[in-house]
Amino acid sequence: MLSPSEMKDRMHKLAQNKDNIEGIYNYCDRWCERCSFTTRCLNFASSKDAPEDGPELWDYLHNVFEATMLMLDEMMEKMGLDPEEIKNLEPPEEYDPREHPLYKKVYEFSFTIHKWLEKNKPGENDTDVFDIIPGNKKSDSRYNEAFEVIYFYNFFISAKIFRALTGIDEDESDEIQTDSNGSAKIALIAIDRLIAAWSVAMEKLSEHEDEIIRFLIILSEIRKQTELAFPNARKFVRAGFDGQPLSEN
Repeated sequence: MLSPSEMKDRMHKLAQNKDNIEGIYNYCDRWCERCSFTTRCLNFASSKDAPEDGPELWDYLHNVFEATMLMLDEMMEKMGLDPEEIKNLEPPEEYDPREHPLYKKVYEFSFTIHKWLEKNKPGENDTDVFDIIPGNKKSDSRYNEAFEVIYFYNFFISAKIFRALTGIDEDESDEIQTDSNGSAKIALIAIDRLIAAWSVAMEKLSEHEDEIIRFLIILSEIRKQTELAFPNARKFVRAGFDGQPLSEN
């Protein structure tokens, strides 16, 4: 395993790749296995050697943190900043996004879905329907795909809504290319995919139709509330993924 200093040097070297798309990893869905831009992503390149699990993973993450701090120290030195002075600065007062009604709704909904999946395990005991246990390749791929999406994005949207609310700034309300809009956009994309996935699932899970309809209604409400909170989010252009900004019409 590379030391923090070796990791720092490796990051610097990987960053010199001219094919990299700058910042592409900031507003993606983190589903690297399905991404066509991994060869142009610095984040993917720098994490390819990460252990999958176990004590080695925690050692690796510790070294990544230490390497990042070394890079920050270098940057501050180049900028003539004193780390000790920064440590003594009083952080600005910030509101807690966890108190925002939108985040509360998304967070609660994510755990509702999690508990529903844990309780019902759709298809687990009914081979005539389909098996949605992650990693199982049997049965109808269309429905397996739908539940892969549901499992993957369920908690993802609350994390991205939290980040969007953390960075919201009234002084930037008319701007489009802000971190809040970028985070809200990928959350909206995930919500769109969840709505499509649950719609597919409902075709087979007729015994749960009423519950799934309720899930779809809540997801639609979350989508609408997110669009109201971040009216410019869908116009945000994500590096590598999106074309020109959407028109006003």
